[in-house]
Amino acid sequence: MADKLFKNDINRKQICFLLIMVCTFFFCSFGFGQNQSAELDQFFATINANGDLNGSVLVMENGNVLYQKSFGFADKQNKIQNTENTLFQIASVSKIFTAVAVLKLEEQKKLNIQDKIVSYFPDFPYSDVTIYNLLSNTSGVPDIGELLVPFWRLNRDTIFTLNDIIPALNASKMPQNFEAGMAWEYSNTNFSLLALLIEKASGQKFADYMNKNIFKPAGMHNTFVKSSGENAYVHNNVAYNYGMPYIFSITPVRVDSFAINDFKVHYKTFPSEGDANIYTSVIDLAAFDKALYGGLLLKEKNLNLLTSPSRKTNGKKIVLHGLGSEIGVIGDFYWGLGNRIDLDSSMGKIVWCSGGMPGCSANMLTNITKNQLIIWLNNEQSSSAMDNMFGALNIINNKPASAKKAKGNGAIIYAQLLQKNDKEHAFAKLIEMADDTTNFIVDENTLNDLAYEFYEFVNENLAFETLRSAIFLFPNNDNLYNSYGELLAKSGKKEEAIIMYKKSLILNPENEDSINSLNKLQME
Repeated sequence: MADKLFKNDINRKQICFLLIMVCTFFFCSFGFGQNQSAELDQFFATINANGDLNGSVLVMENGNVLYQKSFGFADKQNKIQNTENTLFQIASVSKIFTAVAVLKLEEQKKLNIQDKIVSYFPDFPYSDVTIYNLLSNTSGVPDIGELLVPFWRLNRDTIFTLNDIIPALNASKMPQNFEAGMAWEYSNTNFSLLALLIEKASGQKFADYMNKNIFKPAGMHNTFVKSSGENAYVHNNVAYNYGMPYIFSITPVRVDSFAINDFKVHYKTFPSEGDANIYTSVIDLAAFDKALYGGLLLKEKNLNLLTSPSRKTNGKKIVLHGLGSEIGVIGDFYWGLGNRIDLDSSMGKIVWCSGGMPGCSANMLTNITKNQLIIWLNNEQSSSAMDNMFGALNIINNKPASAKKAKGNGAIIYAQLLQKNDKEHAFAKLIEMADDTTNFIVDENTLNDLAYEFYEFVNENLAFETLRSAIFLFPNNDNLYNSYGELLAKSGKKEEAIIMYKKSLILNPENEDSINSLNKLQME
């Protein structure tokens, strides 16, 4: 009897001990999760205070929300705030959806990714390009901006569609940039061609196929594709994109309200199905992530292909180093199929997508190993986005992180000071910013573009002042002297223009524009 009581006492002690351990683990875990949420809140509050956040953020782990918050306005004029249900233009993050759709069509036996594009479109001008080359950006097909701008200049009211791409390639007679499979080059045309292929293989419009086969099965109830020429703002809860119409502008305005140069016109008139033009929310993107990695959208074989490094014809993985974009430096990575795979797997297998267009940026990062998800959608551009995405990843993996501030654009700051009629202060500040590479970016191309904007939209004196400042900083840049010569010639300053063209040719004897412009002036 005593032995039995003794055993019961031991069992009670064991049970109490286990209960204490479970409770301790629960409360520690709860407290730790609370600490992470507080740290994330402080982290993104700092980014917001830096002026780099106007959108919505979502951080999840194992299907649980660690942090969700929205900042700024979807509609500044009417003071409509961004929320977790606001729909944002996700730019090149759209490419992952296009890749999933192509792989799904392969599973539906409607195509094979090793097929040649000419087998679907006999008039396609590059006979060696496969579907896989388009997915992996190894096709050598010229980018759509280079392709369509010349045609747009002939008729600036043109709204291009997917069906215009192949005829434009043929009409332009642009050569392949390299033999398919031999190199890598980012090209939006690849993914617009894939959207056209999806229409051909499925017999449906791209937007309809995406809605039926991707969005609805994934539970993305509010997501949509904006087709060429359509107005995204007929849908509810769509954020307006805000950007600067000129380099010298002071206040961001709605991007859909301006179109002042070829790049920004692309936003309104070029076909961007496939490479961009999906509008979605952080909530819907989280549903997509769950459906994708939960095996709802693709079979395991194709999901593995999607999240593995793409390869050249020789079998070598596509590895890219130190790339930059409108969302900032995006580091070193493998290119997948419409996505990127981090080289560093110490925290797990990390797959991410990013994109930017005038007035917006979008980022989605998944740690597949640990089932972690970070989404950050902005309706203003943010050049600190990728640095800070990885900062948030560090926080949820118990590593130190500090919010990074976007580097100031020296040309923009210089332009604003110059317009205050204090040339000496503007020039001195430009010199200071050029030396402070930690906090500012000063590059010759932006200063060159600023000069042309001043000349066309403000006055020639500011244009010439800008070029003089740029040449002081970049004395070996032949293009700056070429631009100075062009603007001087336009202003009737022939003698001065000739001097500038000659200087351009001393620096680069093969500058064809300087050669032709100089010959023309000397013959007059």
